[in-house]
Amino acid sequence: MMDIKQIIREIAFELGFDAVGISSANSLEDSHSHFLEWREAGYAADMKYLLRENPINARPKQLLPEASSIITLLVNYYTPVTDDPGSDYGRVAAYAAGKDYHKILKKKIKLFQEMLEKNIQRKYLSKGFSDAVPLLEKSFARSSGLGFVGKHTLLINKTYGSYFFICELITDIELEPDSEQSGTCGRCTRCKNVCPTGALDNEYVLNAGLCISYLTIENKGIIPVELREKIGNWIFGCDLCQIICPYNNKIKQTNWKEFMPEEGAGHWLSLKKILSIRTDDEFHELFCHTPLTRSGRKGMIRNAAIVAGNRLSQEALPELEWLVKNENDPVIKEHVLWALSKYRNSVAVL
Repeated sequence: MMDIKQIIREIAFELGFDAVGISSANSLEDSHSHFLEWREAGYAADMKYLLRENPINARPKQLLPEASSIITLLVNYYTPVTDDPGSDYGRVAAYAAGKDYHKILKKKIKLFQEMLEKNIQRKYLSKGFSDAVPLLEKSFARSSGLGFVGKHTLLINKTYGSYFFICELITDIELEPDSEQSGTCGRCTRCKNVCPTGALDNEYVLNAGLCISYLTIENKGIIPVELREKIGNWIFGCDLCQIICPYNNKIKQTNWKEFMPEEGAGHWLSLKKILSIRTDDEFHELFCHTPLTRSGRKGMIRNAAIVAGNRLSQEALPELEWLVKNENDPVIKEHVLWALSKYRNSVAVL
């Protein structure tokens, strides 16, 4: 019979995964300690799923007590970004340009489990995830030989760069772990230098509370005034540290059609279109098949108001004026008023 690891690799590539690695399911105590120190320093901001007592993070046997191995899979999601269409648009992070990866990868992982059972011709225990539980995915991907962690705190694979989703299958199948992949950022500090908010000022440590991705997605409330201009044109997420990373210089476009921009929201969103969304139902109908639902209507309008103020969008101005008169949500209203002040200040300067 063919070696089980070889079967796993063949199934992974047949299903379109770009890379696969194996690690032990034993706890990564060093990663666990590092996570706790990071959290205690306040870098998790107010992300409640990271603030739970007795976190799972580096302990997969809390998810599957019988776990012996972890199969980690990478999916390249990169698609080239078209030129900036101008001041009336806001930019979407690359991972969110296509369809919702949670839904796509959940189905693909299930198919992987079924095909593996058929090929090894026996029952086995497993649980599959992709960004669905507070597991330290990058740590297990690193220990499975799929890359090293860069100064921007993202996993870097020498072949695929850092634009990829991570999936893991925790299983009771005993597998020989793969060797860790060596790698280094050397003296490069480009990601630190390009980050406008200082979220990467401490190398290899992300201060989530300053990260534009956190501010525009996970943060559900007020964005600090001093950070609003620094958000620039990012309406959902941010890719600055990936764009500047030399390991991404030769990255290839994804082979997954589901993650192409024409399948989802795309790389650019009309500020006017976002600011004119009046109800949660309307927002859900527009974006239910994409990752943008994470921020909700309130978050997206808040973000669009900031970008409109930063870019002085003329198409967005009537919508901002409508919102300041008719919108009841205090978070939205706060950011709309700020945006309108930017227009007034620009006129005063002229």
